[in-house]
Amino acid sequence: MAKKSGNVCNRKEFLKRTGQSILGAGVATFACPAFIKNVRAAANVEYRALGSTGIKVTSIGLGGSRTNEPSVLKRAFDMGVNFIDTGRMYAQGRNEEMIGKVIKDFRKDIVIQSKIDQKIQDDAQAMGKSIDDSLKALQTDYIDIMIIRGATSEKAVNNPVVREAFSKAKEAGKIRLCGFSSHSGESHKILRMGVDAKFYDVAMIPYNHAGNFRHTVYGIYSEWDQEALENEFKYAVSQGMSIIAMKTCSGGPLVKGDETRGSYQDALKWNLRNKDVSVMAVGMASFREVAEDVGAMS
Repeated sequence: MAKKSGNVCNRKEFLKRTGQSILGAGVATFACPAFIKNVRAAANVEYRALGSTGIKVTSIGLGGSRTNEPSVLKRAFDMGVNFIDTGRMYAQGRNEEMIGKVIKDFRKDIVIQSKIDQKIQDDAQAMGKSIDDSLKALQTDYIDIMIIRGATSEKAVNNPVVREAFSKAKEAGKIRLCGFSSHSGESHKILRMGVDAKFYDVAMIPYNHAGNFRHTVYGIYSEWDQEALENEFKYAVSQGMSIIAMKTCSGGPLVKGDETRGSYQDALKWNLRNKDVSVMAVGMASFREVAEDVGAMS
């Protein structure tokens, strides 16, 4: 099992401590929205396939739950990112609304993933309403990926209510792919159950160099067996399921060799080495973080 890293600070704290030195003199380039370019591509952007779906996503995606400024979203998209993760529960739907306003003029260029709260996973009507509410907030007639949040057991991944709701939404053209997320240290076991269910297209799983994370909002700590998890990634991909990584910066900056201070960009590059991961949903709350994170693909 991975060892706990009790002194690891979260990303917000790390950036506050290191200040503008994290990107050196280049930080000022990304400090002003006036530098946003109206382009939909950038150099050195890596695309990976979502299983056999034909959908291509940038290996670095945007985890939108921490993003409060529309200009930050736009900057990430202008640098080439084409995947964004959100959820109905984030800011009581306002996160989806903000994203919908930003991407409405180039919706078809973006792959959107949203979530349904696990609290309503036994209520088909509530799940259907949640999907409809997400569609309205995002100003779109379809969502590329819809997942049920926080699966913790075999019952959760094999819930017939969830299957029915997702199947109906697919048939109606409201969603293209479906899946689940799992946050626990037993995510590798939940992943195997989800793959063997032969129903889901994607799984969103914590993955980083430290093999653990502490949630910056809820304070929960989770760690996992890195080798076991990576083996389950390989199995999932062999069965046609796509892996979306989360908590990719929650293990702290990666320190290499004799370095005294690591970087989050190197932490993301550690993840990028694993080709079984289709995309990482990386939280970005500032221009500095966008530059650092998207730059990991270079």
